[in-house]
Amino acid sequence: MGAQKRLSGQEAVEQFKEVVDHQGLCMMVTRVDEHPSHSRPMSVGQVDDQGNFWMLTLAGTHKMDDIQRDPRCYLYFINPGKQEFLSVMGTVEVLNDQQKKEELWSPFAKAWVPGGVEDPDLRALKVTPVDGYYWDTKAGVLVAGMKIAVAALTGARTSDGGVEGRVKP
Repeated sequence: MGAQKRLSGQEAVEQFKEVVDHQGLCMMVTRVDEHPSHSRPMSVGQVDDQGNFWMLTLAGTHKMDDIQRDPRCYLYFINPGKQEFLSVMGTVEVLNDQQKKEELWSPFAKAWVPGGVEDPDLRALKVTPVDGYYWDTKAGVLVAGMKIAVAALTGARTSDGGVEGRVKP
């Protein structure tokens, strides 16, 4: 286990931005009190300076039904190449703000929204984090892997040199 570090305020926002910069795809889980909950991959277009996660979606989807029923969600980011992991619990707000949709638009979005940024069903989702947890191996996957291999050969317990902890904006 790595060092424990609690992040808040601007430090938390910077951690969110760093993870999303390296891995913009996440799993968004809705219906958090139901079993099974619903999950789907989402592309995060932006983490703003307040630590909110922004993404695009279409109205009339099951995801939108879930959000109307209960705006709570979880976002899970996994970047094994950089050994970064982040889980965020938050609340979702649905916005029909054309300026924000244009700001978030990318050629990648065209695959899911053939009507483009002017599609009348396009919506912006704002996930405001309430709580979260991160794991980050700053030394990288190669160093962490070597430490684990040495520990396995010698029987000694190892730390991957990483850091983990709670993160709240």
